[in-house]
Amino acid sequence: MKKSILLVAGEASGDLHGAGLIYRLKSLVPELDILGIGGPQMRKVGLKCIYPAEKLAVVGITEVMGHLKDIWLAWKRIKTIFDNCPPSLFIPIDYPDFNLRVAKMAKERGIPVLYYIGPQVWAWRRSRLKKIAKLVDEMAVILPFEETLYKRYNIKVSFVGHPLLDIMPEPTNNSEPIIGLMPGSRPNEIKKILPIMIETSKIIMKKRPGLRFVLPVAPTIDTKWLKDEFNLSKITLSKGDNYQTMRRCLFLLVASGTATLEAAILLKPFIIIYRLSRISYFLGKRLADIPYIGLVNWVAGKKIVPEFLQNEARPENIAETALYFLENSEKLRQIKESLRVVRNSLGTPGASQRVAQLAKNILEKRIL
Repeated sequence: MKKSILLVAGEASGDLHGAGLIYRLKSLVPELDILGIGGPQMRKVGLKCIYPAEKLAVVGITEVMGHLKDIWLAWKRIKTIFDNCPPSLFIPIDYPDFNLRVAKMAKERGIPVLYYIGPQVWAWRRSRLKKIAKLVDEMAVILPFEETLYKRYNIKVSFVGHPLLDIMPEPTNNSEPIIGLMPGSRPNEIKKILPIMIETSKIIMKKRPGLRFVLPVAPTIDTKWLKDEFNLSKITLSKGDNYQTMRRCLFLLVASGTATLEAAILLKPFIIIYRLSRISYFLGKRLADIPYIGLVNWVAGKKIVPEFLQNEARPENIAETALYFLENSEKLRQIKESLRVVRNSLGTPGASQRVAQLAKNILEKRIL
C-alpha cells in the first residue's frame, strides 16, 4: 500500500517552510504521496492541494470571522480524506487553531502526528501544552528555547534549527541608501500596517531626501491590488527575490512575524510595527501576558529592536526613532551585533532535512 502524508500550512511562512520539507521528503521517500493544504510554493514542489492556503491566511480573532466559510470547507475536505483514504502521517505546520483540531481527528484514527513549527505557547495560551501532549507524537521546533519548554511537559521534541537558514543568503556589509517596508503577507495585515509605513516614509523623506524606499511584495500578495489600494508613488515595488532586496537595504520597517527573523539573519537593523483591530488587540491582551511581540526580541531574551504596537504605532514616533538610528552609526553597529547573536542561536542549516528524516523514521516504524 502506498504511503501518504497529509501536510497543512495556513500561512505564507508555513507555505515557504512546507515547500522545503516536501522537497526533502521526496528525496528521502520518492514513492511518497503528499497531499494537503498549502500555498503556491508547496504546490510548485508537488503538493496535491485539496484547498489553497491563501484563503485561510488571516490573523486576529475578529478577522477570522470573515473567513469561516473557507475554514469550514477546508475542514470538510480534510475530514473526507481521513474517512475515505487516511494518510500514514499527519504533519501540521504552525497554524495551531486549525491544526490542533485536525491532530485530534488523526489521533482518534491512530494516525501519528509530527508537528513542525509548533504553536507559540511560550507567548500565550500555555494551556495548549497539555493538549499537545495528548495529541502530538513528536514536535520539531525551530526556536532554541522551545525544546526545554516542551520537555517539561514530557512531549517528545527535537530542535531542528530554523528553516530560514536553509534558504536565506549570507549577510553582507554592503548596503544602499534604501529603507525596506515589510507590512506582512496577509491582506488584512497590510491594510492596517502599510498606511503607517507610507506616512512614516514621507516624514523620513523630508529629513533625508537622499533615501529611497522599496516594498518587497510577498508571493501571496497581488501587486495590482497594492497599487490600486495604496498611494505608492514614492515607493518601489519589488517582487521576486525578496531576500536580495532586503540585503540591499540600509534599514527596514517590519511587521511583527517571520520577517523579523529574516531581518535578523541578514543582520539588517529594523523597527517592528504592528496593529490589529481594536477588538482583536483587546482580546489578545487578555489572553497573553508577554514582554515582547517581536520574535527576534523573544530569541534575544531582551528588547534589542524597538517595537511600536497599536496606538503607539504612529508615523511621527516611528520616523523619529528610525532617523535616530540612521544618524547614529554606533547604534546601528550595536544592533547588528545583537542580531548576530540571535542568528547564531538559531542553529545550523538543514532543518527541512532533519524534519524529513523524522517523518521517514515514523513511517518506517508504522510498516514494522
